[in-house]
Amino acid sequence: MKASIKILIIALILGAIPLAIGLTQPKERLITEMAVIDKMYYFIIADITNHWEEPAWRQELDTMIQQQVVDGQDAWMEYYTNGDSVLLITQKIAETDYIRIFHRPDGKQLMRIITVADFKGKTAIRISEEDFVNNPYKRFISLISDPTKKRLQNYLYDLQEKNKPEPNTENTDTN
Repeated sequence: MKASIKILIIALILGAIPLAIGLTQPKERLITEMAVIDKMYYFIIADITNHWEEPAWRQELDTMIQQQVVDGQDAWMEYYTNGDSVLLITQKIAETDYIRIFHRPDGKQLMRIITVADFKGKTAIRISEEDFVNNPYKRFISLISDPTKKRLQNYLYDLQEKNKPEPNTENTDTN
């Protein structure tokens, strides 16, 4: 009997620690990731605004389906390979700045901001995304493995891979 009480106490402590840490974390956060891509910014803008082609270069994205226009803005459903989906409404606020309002299946409406800038003939891109996590255990887990941060990192990695400089294919004559 004493062994089962010890196990119960250990289980309660192991459950309470993540709860206590999760409760100290904010419910709302802004996650930002950045990259520099070795291509001119207008090529990158073409990639991030051509939703039809995104499933071809984004590894986590299964399908993009265009929806009816919402308040004059393009709307798309993103379906991920893990089964998640979000509705995105894209607003162009400047030639190189985009806001994507996304609606999660749980009813939350959040924002993803994409800024692209010319950087010495390359492209600097910054993506920021709001996240809202009500569950303190999930907030604790996000400290270890953050799915929003990982999705942004994967997006930028896939964009960099798509725009890698072509290897030098010129024939060099050694004669």
